Amino acid sequence: MDTKPYVVTISHQLGSGGAYLGEKLAARLGIPFFDREILKEVARQLDLAESDLANREERLSSFWQNYNRVAMLTDPAMTMAAQQYIPTDSELFEMECETIQRISEKKSAIFLGRCGRYVLRKNPRSVSILLTADQPARIKRLRELYNLSDAEAVELIKTNDQKREEYIRAFTKQNWLDAHYYDLCVATSAVGWDCAVDLAEKCVRAKLQLPA
Repeated sequence: MDTKPYVVTISHQLGSGGAYLGEKLAARLGIPFFDREILKEVARQLDLAESDLANREERLSSFWQNYNRVAMLTDPAMTMAAQQYIPTDSELFEMECETIQRISEKKSAIFLGRCGRYVLRKNPRSVSILLTADQPARIKRLRELYNLSDAEAVELIKTNDQKREEYIRAFTKQNWLDAHYYDLCVATSAVGWDCAVDLAEKCVRAKLQLPA
């Protein structure tokens, strides 16, 4: 049995149970689960508050955000006024990639989102999982999590799906919902979250030949 570190990457639609599966699977396998910890580490490296980067994860900066960033770099007055460096989309992406790579080289881990599947695609000891769910299930989950109305949940799903698609395609040139990129694809609205955890665990143990 190979004792080298291994990684599990979870790509997920908003409201499909990605964090739930990640936490449960990590507990079963006895390895750490990384979600917002990646963002916290990047924020620490940049000496920024996590909240300064949170709204830029898996989405491209708007025109005005990019305009203001360029202005700060070219206008001496704005440069003097700026107290913190604002990373570009590419720089933020690269820093998250480097953080994921660094962790994966040291220990086995589960990573949620952040293009983890793409970042670790050449790792021979990796398992990639995609979680999807139908619209009613996603709306129900977002209502429960964020106390939203149905209309608000629908709008959040629409916006998140669009921004995530644009971001991932920009940096990977791939359709992240293409099933052939993954070892396992699960519709959690069809089988339930706990069954999804069971399937994921079986997939990981089978591919990596881990003991039951």
